[in-house]
Amino acid sequence: MTRMTKFGAGLLAGAAMWMAAGVASAQTQGGTLVIAWPAIQEPASLDGHIDPYQSTWMFNSLVADPLVILAPDGTYKPALATSWTSTPDGREWVFKLRSGVKFQDGTAFDAAAVKYNFDRVLDPKTASAQMRSDVGPIKSVEVVDALTVKLVYDTPWVTLLDGVRRMPIWSPTAAEKHGLANFGRNLVGAGPFLFAEWVQNDRIVFKRWADYGGWNSIQTHQGPAYLDQVTIRFIGEAAVLGSVVKTGNAQVTFGLPARFVDEYKGKPNFQFVAKDQSGTGLQHVMNIRIPPLSDIRVRRAILHAADMKAANELLYDGVYAPSEGPLNNNHPCFWEGNPKVYPNDLNKARALLEEAGWKAPAAGQGQIRVARGVAGVADGTPLKVRYATLHHKELGEALQSQLRRVGIDLVVEQVPGPVQLDRVRRRDFDLMFERQRSPDPLILDQIWNSKWDQPGGWAWTGFKNDTLDATVDKLRSIPDPKARCEVAKEAQKIIMENALMLPTLSDPVFFAMTPKVKGLQVGAEGNWFFLNNAWLER
Repeated sequence: MTRMTKFGAGLLAGAAMWMAAGVASAQTQGGTLVIAWPAIQEPASLDGHIDPYQSTWMFNSLVADPLVILAPDGTYKPALATSWTSTPDGREWVFKLRSGVKFQDGTAFDAAAVKYNFDRVLDPKTASAQMRSDVGPIKSVEVVDALTVKLVYDTPWVTLLDGVRRMPIWSPTAAEKHGLANFGRNLVGAGPFLFAEWVQNDRIVFKRWADYGGWNSIQTHQGPAYLDQVTIRFIGEAAVLGSVVKTGNAQVTFGLPARFVDEYKGKPNFQFVAKDQSGTGLQHVMNIRIPPLSDIRVRRAILHAADMKAANELLYDGVYAPSEGPLNNNHPCFWEGNPKVYPNDLNKARALLEEAGWKAPAAGQGQIRVARGVAGVADGTPLKVRYATLHHKELGEALQSQLRRVGIDLVVEQVPGPVQLDRVRRRDFDLMFERQRSPDPLILDQIWNSKWDQPGGWAWTGFKNDTLDATVDKLRSIPDPKARCEVAKEAQKIIMENALMLPTLSDPVFFAMTPKVKGLQVGAEGNWFFLNNAWLER
């Protein structure tokens, strides 16, 4: 297996960048950009009002401009809204809208269309728990005039922009025509590309919209995008994903597997970019509803037995970033006490398991502990914990070896996103991969507030605690960043004390490209990019 060397200091430092400088001329416009994408990240629905995955919102952004964007420099900038204001407590937000915009089906973009989109997200029938949590408990959406819309809250809501920058604005006409069941295959927005087709387990195709007005502030030229077509190719095999740019079957690989980095980084025939990001890291949350993780002693034992520093060195030459709590270490609101709560201590892990009734097997009976008087578990049952992940299966396998030393049989399985959500819905999991990316601590509310334990929501563990709920609720109402970080640190303490999640590592997003790709812009988050200015050199 190819192994990665250490990155140069500047490689991961840039939070935003041009993939290549240059301006597309008439001679260089056109062509099809093929982007290889990990198949495990193919969504179940392409309607971002319903589907809670980042990949869905990324694909939506090609078809439907939002009201605002999170620019590569980490600031919010205009798209379909030209400006916005809010009261100091965030109880009222007013958006001024861009004039002269039409959706791709000819429907007028105006305040009524924006109201329709918010109402659709807020409608329980839409099952939009994730997006609804982002935009918050809106009391009313008011059309002030044709190009002005006002959102009113009963409670302060200072983080609205972080929600609406992901929220696609769909054509009301098209959404009504196709209904909730079918709109995900008939997307109509006001973005630079038309949705052309979706062949599941294979590709999504977008084609240039000739009438696009370039109204997203990320765009540096007038009129439509340069590219004729963008094809997302879903690749299931890591070896294929790592080689498609080299073989010429794609111009871009998004999410290049780590073991292929050395084949592109620093090579004159390729472009390579690594982008780290703040968020939760590659965490796994624990289902505390059922044994064995219903016992906090077992959960704590797992945390004491895990050695992520060793896994990082073994698998990635130490180039992945540490992630030692509910927010990863590079998050602005990371609690410095996280690494001290569960130091690597195999003896402590074994003692906790003994206390919980999981006894060491008799001589000659293997390594795995068995139940003796454990509530809800038949005596003699092996201590098995299921570990489900969307990717980075090798990380689970390293952890499997570590936990076996204390007598836990970790069963590692890689599953696609729809299977992940189905198991969460049925509460049929032990350790489940769950990731959010944002420099805002708001993601703690999304994952740990028990009110989001509902279809489409991200509160998966079954943990309900009034103190934690009240703490993360505050993240929606405190405007001062420092004060919000202090609240976030209090929330992390509660989460760690209750051993509700397994921190692992934080991975950069790796991009590999041919030199012909110009003007692709990586966003402030590594899993986001813009193609408004992208073109292919001929």
